[in-house]
Amino acid sequence: MSGDKSLKMLVTGAGGFVGAAVVRAAQAAGVAVHASGRGDAPVRLAGCDAPYTRTDMFDRHAVDALFAAVRPDIVVHTAWAGVSGDARADDVQFANINATCHLAAAAVCHGARKFVGLGSQAEYGMFHGPVAETHVPNPSSLYGAAKLSASHLARQRCEVADVEFAWLRLFATYGPGDNPNWLIPSLIAGMATGTSPKMTPGTQKWDYLYNDDTAAGVLAVALGDARGTFNLSSGSALPVRDIAAMIRDRIAPDLELRFGEVDFGPGQIMHMEGDISALRHATGWSPRIDLATGLDRTIAAMRPLLQKAAA
Repeated sequence: MSGDKSLKMLVTGAGGFVGAAVVRAAQAAGVAVHASGRGDAPVRLAGCDAPYTRTDMFDRHAVDALFAAVRPDIVVHTAWAGVSGDARADDVQFANINATCHLAAAAVCHGARKFVGLGSQAEYGMFHGPVAETHVPNPSSLYGAAKLSASHLARQRCEVADVEFAWLRLFATYGPGDNPNWLIPSLIAGMATGTSPKMTPGTQKWDYLYNDDTAAGVLAVALGDARGTFNLSSGSALPVRDIAAMIRDRIAPDLELRFGEVDFGPGQIMHMEGDISALRHATGWSPRIDLATGLDRTIAAMRPLLQKAAA
């Protein structure tokens, strides 16, 4: 994929795991990319020379000023508050909807030609097995409902103004720089200290996409002609107990894994897998990093931090 230096791309949420990866991938592809986030220049963008503007997406005046200054051709909106824990059921989700709609309106007002938003598999609600975009969404959480609402409302704003719109329902992603509280990095950190983490039975199947592939998928949509809603995932799922065993075998082969010490949480999806046929057909994108390779890279990236913490 080659970039066009005449195109300007604005990425919101650039301090986040996915947003930072998109900024780096866009710059590597030769795209003139401008990053934005709610904090100071984020650690995840260290060494990256893309311009960065601190912007609170809930501040409409700040958002308008950002768009007036950058005047992006393409907007990739990855920013979202309250993505984990109790915050997924908090009123901040309503604020996320309003912010997304205003970002879409700003994109229209300042001449953007395309708006790409990052959604979630949570928009589908409870499902079992490979799910395609034709599945009727029925979110079971405020977070999922907010993502779905934001996609419908932002799309309407864009389509009325003839601005191309795409929405990517992201499943699970992982890789270097991930949130340490998520499953894969927390398992790596625990096993590196010789601790066998308490786990559920681990029979649930999950679809994990390496974050570089996530960014490549976002770029494929942003820089291409794809419009509409697409799943963004690896397209395959493994039992969590198998993933844990893969990590154990790489870090502490003699460590006994303790499955079944924690009960499944309420609303546990037992087979979360995205059908990515539509995205492949629309863009030609496919994941390139298999799970074994991705885990190797993630563990290698975490080792210096783990060694420093143990010192």
